[in-house]
Amino acid sequence: SSNPTAHGVVFNASATPEIYALSPHDGPPGATGAFTSSMTGLTTGTTYYVRAYATNEAGTSYGSQVSFTSDQLSTVTTQAVTSVGTSTATGNGNITDLGSSNPTAHGVVWNTSGTPTTSDSSTDEGATSATGVFTSSMTGLTPGTTYYVRAYATNEAGTSYGNQINFTADELATVTTQAMTSVGTSTATGNGNITDLGVPNPTAHGMVWNTSGTPTTSDSS
Repeated sequence: SSNPTAHGVVFNASATPEIYALSPHDGPPGATGAFTSSMTGLTTGTTYYVRAYATNEAGTSYGSQVSFTSDQLSTVTTQAVTSVGTSTATGNGNITDLGSSNPTAHGVVWNTSGTPTTSDSSTDEGATSATGVFTSSMTGLTPGTTYYVRAYATNEAGTSYGNQINFTADELATVTTQAMTSVGTSTATGNGNITDLGVPNPTAHGMVWNTSGTPTTSDSS
């Protein structure tokens, strides 16, 4: 009987939502027809009930009720890094909840400053439709450098990250060879100097020798 002075949608998490004094609205419409209205402040993974409404001098009328569930991020945890080398390591994660839609990407992210994201160094093991543990190869590491790592999973709701852990890439020990002493007919004393233990501490050290040059631990040692 009179043009609406307000219209929009009302929503709540308990059903049969109604307008109240401070409800946001889209103002008076200029004509009949379809309209859209932005709903904000939703909680992830929550079911909401929605009704369209229009208010004129006679009062407020509501449309039929519909419901939807807001998107929910995947849940992922970060496990200890394994197989640490001088330039590579294996990242480990566990997707414990797929969220409201299956992840389209998952893997690990890392940097040297903390709180890494997918904007930093990262891996992508692709989409997954199952929860569970996964591994991901980390490359391009610098020896002796401490890295911060988080597992991640991305679905339609966005990207979620696991807890942060850290590790230090392996670094070779540094050693120099000194002049031989106490040289005899069948024995001699080799001398060396470890100038840097590297990461982690050496598990063995000594001398290697052969009669052809460039001896390794495959030769006499």
